[in-house]
Formats: sequence, C-alpha cells, structure tokens
Amino acid sequence: MVGLRVMPLLPELTADQRAEIRQSCGFACVRCGVTIYRYLGLPDGPGATLLCPTCHGLVEEGRLTANQVHSFHANPVVRQRHFARDRLPFSNELPQLIVGGSRMLRDTPIPITLDGEPILIFAPPRRSMGATRISVRLGAADGTPMQVIDGNEWKPHDGSWHFLLRGDRYSMMAARGDGLCVLRIVARNRLAVEHLRTTINGRRLEVTPDWLEVDGKRYVDRIGSGTLIGLEL
Repeated sequence: MVGLRVMPLLPELTADQRAEIRQSCGFACVRCGVTIYRYLGLPDGPGATLLCPTCHGLVEEGRLTANQVHSFHANPVVRQRHFARDRLPFSNELPQLIVGGSRMLRDTPIPITLDGEPILIFAPPRRSMGATRISVRLGAADGTPMQVIDGNEWKPHDGSWHFLLRGDRYSMMAARGDGLCVLRIVARNRLAVEHLRTTINGRRLEVTPDWLEVDGKRYVDRIGSGTLIGLEL
C-alpha cells in the first residue's frame, strides 16, 4: 500500500504558530497521545497537526489514510474522556528524576552534561495542562553531538533514530551505533532514566537508575539535586 504523498514537515514555523498547533492538538500526538511529536502539514488541505514518529510512520506506510488523520486532528485523543493522562508525562511541574544512584532529583533541569553538551533537559510546559518538555542530545554514529528531541519535538528526519512507546517507556534508539535513551514514566511527574548510553567526541557515557559510568569509571550518587546542572562531566 502506498502512503500519503504529501504530509510535509514544517520546520519553519514561528514560535506563535507552534504554540497554536500544540494547544489545538492537546500538546501530544493527536492519534495516540505520546508527547514526542513532529509538526506536520495536514494531508489534502490547509493546517497542521502533531503526530509522533510511530504514527507518522503509519501514514508513510499507508496504514493511516488522509481521512483518518483529519479525524484524529479534529478530535485529539488527549481530549477524549477515556484518555489516562497520568500514564504519560503530562505535568505542570518540573519532573522528579531517578538517575545515577542518586536520591530523587528535584528541581534539576539538566541532570548531566558531557563535554559541555546537555544530555537531557527537562522543563515544565509553557502552558497549563501541557506536557513535560523533554530534550535529548546524544552522539551520532560519528560521535558528534546530535539533538534527538528538542522540547518534545522529534528532530531526526532521515531515519537515523527510531522512537517507540513501550508500555511506560519512551525509547529512542540510533539506527547505527549504540546510541540509546530509555525514559520510564514511573508516576505522575516522576521519570526514571532507565538506560542511556552514548559516545560524544570520544567520551562514552552510560547511565541507569542505579549508577552512571563515564570513560570506563562507574559512579553512584554523584548527581546533585536542586541545581541547574546536576553533574558536569
């Protein structure tokens, strides 16, 4: 089956236009409610919508029709009565983090930087009833830093990374190399870095809820809480 030919990415939107699209779509994919998304032009008509990488893939494969996309956009799943917001990272506050064997991190927007690169950034939504803003920066196949997610927007457009929602986990995996980031949604406003591994500029980092390892040395309870950057490596 041939997918929709025209559902273009919209990278040149203004900040106001992006805010309007996020608001109209409920700050998430209109079909499944995942809070990682792309800004996409609606097929066969004016306007724009939000779809997660998985649902956009269904469009490209021809498993979602133009009529279905328009129907989801007109009635986003997050606005439906049955939708359980607590199973996904919707919160008006900065999330608490379980990472690196440290005590629960609170008020720590950037838990770790590597060579000056912020690996993860968390922020509350710009508006009430929005989603926790998540940014992920990992090494590309050649070790150069690459923005995988920027404020919930999925950045790779070339198939170099894959995204999946698996149960209560957001999983991002490099198509080449061993780049990986898995964030587990523990409870409302609480996230665990289930597993992260990457190499940036020759420096290797691996992180779990219980420890972190950088350049072959393992550490526990090194990430500070209540500060802008928890640990600079």
